[in-house]
Amino acid sequence: MGKKGEQVEHLWEKVFKNDLQGMLLPIVLMALIGVINIFSATYVGSITTDDGLWGYAPKHGLFLLVSAVFGVLLYRYDYRKLQNPTLLRRIMYVTAVLLAAIYFVGVEVNGARRWISIGRFSLQPSEFAKLAALLWTAAKLADKPWKNPRFKSILQRVKGLKQWQVFCWFWWERIRYMVYMLFWPLAFALLTFKQPDMGTAVLIVGFSFLLIFLSGFEKGIFGITFILAIIGGAYMARSSDYRWKRVESWFDPWSYAQDQGYQTVQGLLAVGSGGFFGQGFMNGTSKYFYLPEAHTDFAFAVWAQEMGFLGSIFVVLLMATFTYFGFRIANRARDSFGKWLALGITILIGGQAFFNIAMVCGMLPVTGVPLPFISYGGSSLMMNCMAIGILASIARRGVEGVKPVGTKETLPSLREETRSRFKPSKQVEPKLPGRFVPPDKR
Repeated sequence: MGKKGEQVEHLWEKVFKNDLQGMLLPIVLMALIGVINIFSATYVGSITTDDGLWGYAPKHGLFLLVSAVFGVLLYRYDYRKLQNPTLLRRIMYVTAVLLAAIYFVGVEVNGARRWISIGRFSLQPSEFAKLAALLWTAAKLADKPWKNPRFKSILQRVKGLKQWQVFCWFWWERIRYMVYMLFWPLAFALLTFKQPDMGTAVLIVGFSFLLIFLSGFEKGIFGITFILAIIGGAYMARSSDYRWKRVESWFDPWSYAQDQGYQTVQGLLAVGSGGFFGQGFMNGTSKYFYLPEAHTDFAFAVWAQEMGFLGSIFVVLLMATFTYFGFRIANRARDSFGKWLALGITILIGGQAFFNIAMVCGMLPVTGVPLPFISYGGSSLMMNCMAIGILASIARRGVEGVKPVGTKETLPSLREETRSRFKPSKQVEPKLPGRFVPPDKR
């Protein structure tokens, strides 16, 4: 690590006691911003429709409490159990069944069938498919089967193989592993694409694809697969007039300001009119039925208009801080599964934030990707809280990695892990084991 890197790390250690604390603080602040922003973005609509107690802000607060409970439960759960093949397959099956159930009992809204209605609430399975796909990919990357491929032993036993036969074996084994690692992400993406929801489908398979690339998979095969994915994505976008018009309006939204480019134009106007300091809380004008989906996909536009450039940069810095500590947690994980899962969750949260902000600012087409913890949506909020709970579990066991899975020894509570450094715990911290033994050499 360079001198500047050491200075940055020393600065963070002065502010936060540990990586878990540094990761959770930005999440808590963004969750609070989300409640405030949703109230501001929807209070006009709530008054006109007389929603009362069932307005968007109270429901979002209820979603946040329930989601936080799931996050805490997963924090206390040993994440290494998720690598169990039986449990992993059950999670994949349940996710696939929920995605398939959309076509039979799903609720259609604005021409898309993406939700399962449960009383006054609805469930969007595609949101949970993002996390399930990363869970599958991380579990398979932890094994790294392509590092010791089966064809090596075959080539050692079989003599007289020609060079082209060796070449074919080489490519066949690696393509087989690539397909195996992307099997469930691709299945989830195809089921989501048919809803139709191309944006979410691209994210489901895209984040898993990125994890495989970061794992050191052969660049040649990865490059060919990436080119094929680009061609396939372009074909799917061109196969639908609605999707293709969105692409055209992305290049020139002002020419489509009254139809396909309306959301992009209104989002740009909202962001630009905020200025440096903003128009003030609840004083933004875009939410007065000018900006569609002001509380969901374009929640950042409302925040930027009311809080200005300073408020927008604050949200970006919060997400950057979370991403930094998420990468630190992944780097310090004691097992390969925890490392890849932590990296995938960090990319999932940070990637969604990047795509949403870029979409609102007109740098990407309108895709319907929510801004984590700030956009309204119970399924998205619950999935993100569950992901944060798993990431916190990985951070919690960073120094406990040598203990067996499901250990009954007492681990620090969430309060002890996040206690301020200005009020240190009186409890004596446990000593680390004398010598760390890697999981593959035990």
